[in-house]
Amino acid sequence: MQDIVADIKKGNRDSFKEFFEDYYPILCVFASKYVKDEELCKDIAQETLLGYWEKRADFEDIYKVKGFLYMVARNRCLNHLKREQVNQAYLDEARLESEEYFREEVIEQETYRLVQEAIDSLPLQMRTIIKYAMEGLKNPQIAVEMGIAEGTVHSLKKTAYRKLREQLKEHFYLFLLM
Repeated sequence: MQDIVADIKKGNRDSFKEFFEDYYPILCVFASKYVKDEELCKDIAQETLLGYWEKRADFEDIYKVKGFLYMVARNRCLNHLKREQVNQAYLDEARLESEEYFREEVIEQETYRLVQEAIDSLPLQMRTIIKYAMEGLKNPQIAVEMGIAEGTVHSLKKTAYRKLREQLKEHFYLFLLM
């Protein structure tokens, strides 16, 4: 392996090609530990190896070459992740500042408030059933939680939904906007 480093240092392209073929898959796997995009991992491995070729005169032994390759590959991965994070933060901030986001948030909050008020106006048992249903519980689970028959849960839930539809019918436009 030491001979190949010396040959690469002299500019031997065949030796570099052989070295490239050996280390390219290794660096792809290494990069995949940081970055989950397979194509990006390939690019990072290739750019790292080409960086070695450009700096080949600086290396005397394989250990320094390996250290260089892993360090450069890791730094390229981390730089990509940082750029991605900055881009995502910028997009998130732009979204938060947008008029559309503001409108969506107002509609969502108002809709939530109206639905909550309608639920709070229901009789206690119906309110409890609806809240359990909103938490994802099914009728048999609600019946167990409340200590009542499953048929009672079904009929109270049906009545509660009918009452909620009646109370919220004039606000249906908000539900369409969501």
